[in-house]
Amino acid sequence: MHGVSAATPAVPIPGARARFTERVGGESGVGYLAVLAVTFLWGLGPLFVRAIDASPLTIAAWRNWLAVPVMVLVAYLAKAPLAWRWIKAALAGGVAFTLAQTLGFASFQETSLANAVLIGAISPVMIAVIAVPMFGERLSRAQIALMVVTMAAVAVFVLSAGSTSGASRKGDLLAVGSLLAQTAYLLSVKRARVAGVPAAAYIAGVFIIGGTLITPMAALWGTSFTAITGEEWGYLVALAAVVGCAGHGLMTWAQKHVNVGIASVIILGTTVVTAVGGWIFFDQALTGLQMLAGAVVLATIGGILAIQIRQQDDEIMLVDLAEPPFAD
Repeated sequence: MHGVSAATPAVPIPGARARFTERVGGESGVGYLAVLAVTFLWGLGPLFVRAIDASPLTIAAWRNWLAVPVMVLVAYLAKAPLAWRWIKAALAGGVAFTLAQTLGFASFQETSLANAVLIGAISPVMIAVIAVPMFGERLSRAQIALMVVTMAAVAVFVLSAGSTSGASRKGDLLAVGSLLAQTAYLLSVKRARVAGVPAAAYIAGVFIIGGTLITPMAALWGTSFTAITGEEWGYLVALAAVVGCAGHGLMTWAQKHVNVGIASVIILGTTVVTAVGGWIFFDQALTGLQMLAGAVVLATIGGILAIQIRQQDDEIMLVDLAEPPFAD
């Protein structure tokens, strides 16, 4: 909501906007639809990274700076322009995002895509445990049970990877580092959004911080900034626009309208999108046991979300369509 600082409560505005302002603390059906869209978009990210031969640092630097002008423009059009206070609010999230992005990109190139994303799938458990005291969110016993099953399926998927999958322990450890940083990033996003930081301005600040931190490291230890050639530019632009701007923009906006623990469980679906993509485009074999485990992951995600919907007494609200995207 433009003009509202992180410490200032939202001020109702007459009309439909006011009706939404009064209920921003509640969950929204559109919020969960946005998370489902993000699940597919983020699942494509590792495929784009794998298709680029440059170093992870170089890819990350280009990805951030390509995304910055887009998100700054989106923030302006959403009437919540980027301001210094929003950059300061994005500092913690930006640092965590930088670590998660760099380590994650490296893991995509060092181990199988399936292993990299499924190790990251442990994040929901960590988020759910932390979110309870931090945001007062709750999970039912049935949801906790389904989450345990989901994580067990994730473990089966990783441990049953075949010898032709491209998995490596070095890459797996990089994925663990990315997991910890990604958890910190998502919790930072939730805290900022609850405090009233506009979504587009926040994510623009995150990309600026990421680009500022990564660029000198890429200059020292990455490949040449001109190493990306030909069709790789297409993958890089898609990584910035589709995964970065659209994916992170939607997820940042949705954090104010969903249970962060439930949203993080839904994001587990990225593992299946990426694993199937790795099998189709990079010949990274999937065993029968992995396919079964992947099906269990999707089924339990559906069960957890279905329970969340029922818990809202059939009153999960739709966000007013007139609401400026990413501005609230």
